[in-house]
Amino acid sequence: MNAVQRVIIRVDASVAMGMGHLARCVSLANALAQKGTSSIFLIRSHAAGLASLIEANGHAVRLLPDPEHPAAVTSWLPTTWQYDAQQTLEMIGEIGPAQWLVVDHYGLDARWEHMLRAGVPRILAIDDMADRPHDCDLLLDQNLVAEMDTRYQGLVRANCRLLLGPRFALLRPAFAALRRGLAARSGEVRRVLVCFGGSDPSNETVKALGAIQLLATVALTIDVVIGASNPHVDAVSARCRELPGTELHRSVDNMAELMARADLAIGAGGTMNWERCCLGLPTIAMDIADNQVSGLTALARAGALEYLGSAGSVGSVHIARAVTALTREPARMRAMSEAAFALVDGEGSDRVGTALGSIS
Repeated sequence: MNAVQRVIIRVDASVAMGMGHLARCVSLANALAQKGTSSIFLIRSHAAGLASLIEANGHAVRLLPDPEHPAAVTSWLPTTWQYDAQQTLEMIGEIGPAQWLVVDHYGLDARWEHMLRAGVPRILAIDDMADRPHDCDLLLDQNLVAEMDTRYQGLVRANCRLLLGPRFALLRPAFAALRRGLAARSGEVRRVLVCFGGSDPSNETVKALGAIQLLATVALTIDVVIGASNPHVDAVSARCRELPGTELHRSVDNMAELMARADLAIGAGGTMNWERCCLGLPTIAMDIADNQVSGLTALARAGALEYLGSAGSVGSVHIARAVTALTREPARMRAMSEAAFALVDGEGSDRVGTALGSIS
C-alpha cells in the first residue's frame, strides 16, 4: 500500500450542471482525510460561491479564473479544454507535488488528461456517461446500468483499473453509520422527503409539492430540502407555507438523518440514488437530465424505485397518483426498500481511497 499525501481534485458545479459531481468529490476527499491524505479542489471561478462548502469540510480550494468573455465551447466549460488544462497545470505547479489528480467533469476527456500527465503521476477519472475516452489509471463509475462491465471498452487504456457499480458509490460516512442501526421499514407512508438535488433549475420541487396538495385525504409530514444554488427559493418557501406539516430545509448537512426518518422520497436521479438506496428509502423518481435516464431505468428494473420518466412529461397529477398507489401497498413499499438496501452499503468512498493507495 502506497502512502498518498496529497490529491488534487478538478471538479465544477452550477445550477445547470447540478451539485452531484462536487458532492461525491467532497465525500471522497473526506474519506481520504481519514487516511491522512490532504485534498485540494480546483474549481472554475463561476463556482466560487461553493468554495465555502468545500472549506467547511476541511479541504483547500483554488479558483481557475474564467475568461473575461466566456465562450460556450461546451455546456460544461466556459473555455476550451486546452486552456483549462494549461490553467490546471499552472495551478498544480504552484501547489506542489501530488500523487493523484481526480477529475470529475463531463467537459474534460482523454486529451485533457493526457496533457495533465506532465503535472501528476496518476489520474482517477470519475464518469457515468461512457461517452468519451479517458487517459487515466483508475476509472470510477458508481452507477448501475446495463452492460456495465463492457461499456468502457475502447474508451480507456488496457491497463486502466475499473471501479464499477454502486459498491463504489461515494457517500458521506453518516449514511453507512445510520444504515448499521436502521430498522426494517414497515411500508407505511407517514413522512415524505422531497428533494431534487442542490440546484433543481426547472423547479420540480414545487411540482412535487403541488402533487401533495392534491392528496387532501392523506395526512403526511413533509420535509423539503433545497440547496444553496436553488434559484426558486421564494416559490418553494411560499408553497411550503401553504402545506400543513411541511418543513423547508436549506443547505442541510443532515441529509442522512432526513432520509433515515422518511418513509418515501420524491426526487431525481444522480448521487441521491445511492444515498436513498443505502438507507433503503423507497422513492418516486423523475429524471431532470438525460444522463440520469439509464441509472433510473436500471434501478426501476431492480425494483428499487418507481420511475415516472422525464420530469418534463410528468405533472403533479402523475406524482399524486404514484404516491396514492404506494400508500395503499405497504408490501410493495417493503419490497422496494429491501431491493434498494441490497444495492449500496455506504462503504464506497473507503474502497476508492484504498484503490488509490494500491496503485504504484
